[in-house]
Amino acid sequence: MSFTILHTQLVDRGKALTADCLRIAAGRITAIGGPEIAQPGDQRIDGAGSTVLPGLIDSHVHLAPGSTQLAATFGVTTLIDQFSMPEVIDAERALGSDFRTSSIGATAPGGHPTIAFPPFPYVTGPDDAKQFVADRIAEGADHLKLIYDNSLALPTLAADTVRALSDEAHAHGLTVVAHVSSAAAAVTVAACGIDVLAHAPSDLMTAQDIEAVAGVAVIATLDIVDGFSGPSARLPLLDEAELMARMPARWRRVLDRQSRRWMPPQPPDGAAARANTLALLQAGVPVLAGTDAPNPGLVFGASLHRELGHLVRAGFTPAEAIAAATSAPAEVFRLADRGRLTVGARADLVLVDGDPLADIAATQRVRRTWVAGEVVVPADYAGSETELAGVRFLGETTARIVAALKEQWPDFPVT
Repeated sequence: MSFTILHTQLVDRGKALTADCLRIAAGRITAIGGPEIAQPGDQRIDGAGSTVLPGLIDSHVHLAPGSTQLAATFGVTTLIDQFSMPEVIDAERALGSDFRTSSIGATAPGGHPTIAFPPFPYVTGPDDAKQFVADRIAEGADHLKLIYDNSLALPTLAADTVRALSDEAHAHGLTVVAHVSSAAAAVTVAACGIDVLAHAPSDLMTAQDIEAVAGVAVIATLDIVDGFSGPSARLPLLDEAELMARMPARWRRVLDRQSRRWMPPQPPDGAAARANTLALLQAGVPVLAGTDAPNPGLVFGASLHRELGHLVRAGFTPAEAIAAATSAPAEVFRLADRGRLTVGARADLVLVDGDPLADIAATQRVRRTWVAGEVVVPADYAGSETELAGVRFLGETTARIVAALKEQWPDFPVT
């Protein structure tokens, strides 16, 4: 199918183009210009009052059945998975979904995030690096994920193991993503040669810390705070009218139940992570938008719009926030065919009402989404067996985590 979107604002790399029309054929962008680019037989779409963005990219998720379809409902056309089991990955691929994955992440025996997953291979030391990376490549991994977290009362990889994993992954052309929680951990893994930090540190980074990690990228995941109830005693996503209007009923119920779970008396406010993210951007570090869905309060696709709002709250311009969810992740993860509005690019597109360069909340007003030139039909997912499988998977994962918490800390107030 070929179509032309007419008289719309086109945004590439966070900047408005002078052209206002976009033509798509055979799943690719074939022309950018004025109305004259439309061809006989094209479907013509009136884009007055709207903006076309490249399909949004979430740089940090953990897959669940149908997650790519749910994300596309909200204009998020590419998911970058940062740790999932091979059977989950294979099932999602069987749906014909296009995403990127690390497959199993590298962590120490009993380390984070052991309680969230069925048994999987651990890394005990540098000598395991070669086989671990080879096994992930055999599973179809596009990059390597590793866990270095010295802020938890759990085992973590040693620095020499991080370096060995990074070196082995680089020898095979893989980008290396490292989970960290603290500024000290970020400095350590940067010195070990990793490429991307998963999570902005939750403690305030010094100028020296910023300088030490200036050669890597960072996936912000500022929306982690959305897993905790605000003043309304509801999870923040529930109060986003535009997003909730597109939210399938089962996922609404999930959010409602998560709102009523136990909450800490002083939930994290994310202030240090926001300050770090802005300081990293100002130091020239590529910042990528990521959600860590489906952690509590986070939903595939929908939460990326909240993440963009958090970036702007941190001090980003709307243009910088949009780049963090389009061109920046495409460059860092070498997605040469998407994240841009250029001739020849894959036609992953989202049409939104309004001008997100003036008001980032406009990204939430999704009018239409295309994946490889095919329009996304939200009703194909909502109420489907695929949706049910995703919700069941989340419930099973939650039950496993709760059981593990109760076993380790019998008095822990989980519900």
